[in-house]
Amino acid sequence: MKRALLFILLCSMVFTGTALAVQSDHGNIGVGIALGLPLGLSGKFWFSNRSAIDAIVGWDFQSQRLALQTGYLYHFPIEDVPTGHLAGYAGLGGLLKLPLPSDERPDVKMIISGRLPIGLEYIYQPISFFAEIDPLLDFYPDREFDFGGGVGFRFYF
Repeated sequence: MKRALLFILLCSMVFTGTALAVQSDHGNIGVGIALGLPLGLSGKFWFSNRSAIDAIVGWDFQSQRLALQTGYLYHFPIEDVPTGHLAGYAGLGGLLKLPLPSDERPDVKMIISGRLPIGLEYIYQPISFFAEIDPLLDFYPDREFDFGGGVGFRFYF
């Protein structure tokens, strides 16, 4: 029963958000490149004019692992921008770093982290540029504090 209610709630959020995002000046799906920690392909899906989910699939050069990152972002529009849209954002998400299957070092393990992304995004239809910093709290295998983040761009459609 709980799973059914969660599924219904999630579906209603996605479909309602998609309808609201379509009314914005930019598309609700963005795809691009993120340069930083991690480095890789970036995607963003807008639920509304203020909320979105982002994700990066890439490589973390610091730890030499495959990185899978996602998070919910809430945007704070900045007024008085002559062209395009500028917004600060904050959010909550996670980061999973995985060793490659070919890695034979016994000390290399998966790392699971929570992240609090804080950033700025400028959208000039159909391109956006973003910069963010991610305070990270590693939960597994050790509890450590770290930072991630970077800059990047996306094309919206």
